[in-house]
Amino acid sequence: MENDTNSAEAQARRLEIVYDQLAAVLRQPDAVQRLNKSTSDTEWSVMQVLGHLLEMIPYWLTHCRVIIAMTAELPPFGRSLDAPERLAGVQRGATGNPDELLQLLHDEMRTAISMIRGMSLVERQKKGIHLRRGEMTVTDIIEVFIVSHAEDHLAQVRATLMT
Repeated sequence: MENDTNSAEAQARRLEIVYDQLAAVLRQPDAVQRLNKSTSDTEWSVMQVLGHLLEMIPYWLTHCRVIIAMTAELPPFGRSLDAPERLAGVQRGATGNPDELLQLLHDEMRTAISMIRGMSLVERQKKGIHLRRGEMTVTDIIEVFIVSHAEDHLAQVRATLMT
């Protein structure tokens, strides 16, 4: 059974909050001068984070759809940090237009939020096998790889723009 913090509605609402706060931060007058800045050599710039968010949300939702559709054994899912599609998302952000990326992110978030809200409890309880974490439910995947992940990147963007 889902608790209140990881219910479909709570996860969808948290994702809405991430987008709203991210959009507000990016629309601050002095933000545009810092969009390609990172806090260290190992951190992504704000633009790279936007590109990553655009890629990672549909990536993990696709895995959720596959898991939900499976009727037999638990499907394997996941990727490594150097997966080409992951890195391509980061690069797309680095070279993208901030307004266009923010609009695309809005569209991806709306799709994700709608899908999350539309899942039944049975669908959310279906399981797959992550390559490093092992058995995970769809609810867990949404929490770890989409919602909490997006919240962490929002914090990263804020930290980058405040330095």
